[in-house]
Amino acid sequence: MRLRTKLASVAVGAVVATGGPVLPATAAVAAPEGAAACSSPAWSNRDGHAGRTNTDYVNIRTGPTTECASLGQAQASHSLTLHCWVAGQDGTWSHVQDDTTGVGGWIKDNLLNGYGSSLPC
Repeated sequence: MRLRTKLASVAVGAVVATGGPVLPATAAVAAPEGAAACSSPAWSNRDGHAGRTNTDYVNIRTGPTTECASLGQAQASHSLTLHCWVAGQDGTWSHVQDDTTGVGGWIKDNLLNGYGSSLPC
């Protein structure tokens, strides 16, 4: 899905469905000691397509914001399974599973080839 279409889908869908702007529903995720609290939206494996990062050392996070803890890092050589996307900090984020390391979490879509998952969570 093209970036413009994905962002328009987020904005229009939220406004039409509720009659006004909304933020995605979130669930609390425990933060490490000394770290800020992090919220992670519900997700499901709706997509299942393979993906990759467009650079090395990309953080896989507990939620769709850089305020959330990193669970590990994906490399450009790693295969990822794309699950779905949500609106997050400064754009959209996809929930992924790193098939090389087994780590699952959120990566900002502009760090993924093809701009991440094509299906919303």
